[in-house]
Amino acid sequence: MKLAHIDLSEIRVVSLYVITCFMCENQLHLAASEIDASYSVGDAATIAASQGWYGFETADECCSVACPRCIKEVQQNEGED
Repeated sequence: MKLAHIDLSEIRVVSLYVITCFMCENQLHLAASEIDASYSVGDAATIAASQGWYGFETADECCSVACPRCIKEVQQNEGED
């Protein structure tokens, strides 16, 4: 077998928004599609919210970004108090 470099036409550049959970460091990756590459940071935040990513504030904690799993955990902990 003879190896060759990747055909350059098979490589594409995409815009990617990465949102990281402050609590567990899980990441959400949102790629601007080739059809609508005009996504803004606000659009990315709206899409993230539609997937359960939010910031939150409790009586003793404030978090700017949390994934759905961590939000659920905090809600359960709040219910135990």
